[in-house]
Amino acid sequence: MKYHSIFLLCLTMATTFTQAQIYVADKCKISFFSQAKLENIDATNTITKPVFNAANGNFAIKASQTAFNFKSALMQEHYNENYIESEKYPFATFTGKINETVNYSSTTAQNITMTGTLDMHGVNLPRTIEGTLIAKDGKIILESKFDVKLSDYKIKVPSLYIEKIAEVVQVTFYTELVPAKK
Repeated sequence: MKYHSIFLLCLTMATTFTQAQIYVADKCKISFFSQAKLENIDATNTITKPVFNAANGNFAIKASQTAFNFKSALMQEHYNENYIESEKYPFATFTGKINETVNYSSTTAQNITMTGTLDMHGVNLPRTIEGTLIAKDGKIILESKFDVKLSDYKIKVPSLYIEKIAEVVQVTFYTELVPAKK
């Protein structure tokens, strides 16, 4: 319910600004990569739809944990049942704000930082994430790579699997945002 409220708040914000100030995902790809001694694990989610308010820099995303696709069905099952516990914690969310003043008339990549809260596996932690923003052809493109330490989010890896799953997972994020339609 708490996560649903975040998005309702963000969508409510959208009605108070002009159409060109609120952007929604046309494309979005979130992937993570775990490089460990015995095995590499990667997964991708392409159905998540972040919302961005260009007027004030507010950003919100809510990713379904079960929407991450793995190369192996067994890996996907273990991820959802044993590690992320997606029945208990179905979503990972990030709500934040761009810290810099962005020049939306520039088509060159601009380095940005976004400060907010990453909520995953029932743990809310403040995060500052570095990335780039490109405003081009009426779209806003956001890209980022950042690390997530599993123990920070109380995700436990049994000692039997410690050589198969990295303690720190690299997350890659890419989205193309377009103006929201009324």
